[in-house]
Amino acid sequence: MKEINKVYSVTEIYSLREEGKYQEAFITARRLLELAPEDESLQAAMAWVLYDMLKVALEEDNADSFEELFSVFVDYVPGEADKLQVSGSRLLYQMVMKLLEEQKFAKANDLMMLIKNLKFHPDLEKPKSYYSLLEAAMAFNQQLPNFLGFMRIWRLSNLLPKHYQQYGENMSIAERAYWLVGQHLLIQKSQVPELVAAYVKQLDELLERAPRFHHVRKLVEKLR
Repeated sequence: MKEINKVYSVTEIYSLREEGKYQEAFITARRLLELAPEDESLQAAMAWVLYDMLKVALEEDNADSFEELFSVFVDYVPGEADKLQVSGSRLLYQMVMKLLEEQKFAKANDLMMLIKNLKFHPDLEKPKSYYSLLEAAMAFNQQLPNFLGFMRIWRLSNLLPKHYQQYGENMSIAERAYWLVGQHLLIQKSQVPELVAAYVKQLDELLERAPRFHHVRKLVEKLR
């Protein structure tokens, strides 16, 4: 890291954060990063400043500001900064839920898509809020204008073993997720035949692993 004037130190950034001077902290972090753009401690400091600003946007119910800030936030979160990843994804989930409650479904969908660029620690399970976003999308699948787009970037391969557990007659989270994607594709079957065919192949492989997914099996017959 290049030598930096002590006035513009990482400590100064965190001090400004504690004082609630987020704009000054942001400017300081940006100046430091111009001198040492690859320094992860500076990147993390900038990410924490942006996190503070995201909290303000959430409190003010300012979805546009939140979206803009989160788009920048993801660029500064180091790959192994799991606390930042957990905190950031939690704020995103909270903002999305606010929008869903306000029936601003298109904006909620837009914000959901931002999870695509948030890096996660390679050796740790993704945060709870990451999976909560999936459950929110499933609950509001009929209202979200780009439900399939979100499911594509979320990737069903991220489902955990516990999501495949079934309780009583209810579908497991995994079966319901695959089933909902199939239902939406069924509506578009004539428009995207190649995509439907690829998904049928994916479901065939799923049924080999989870033959008890009877709802998915019935859906496959309709998709063929």
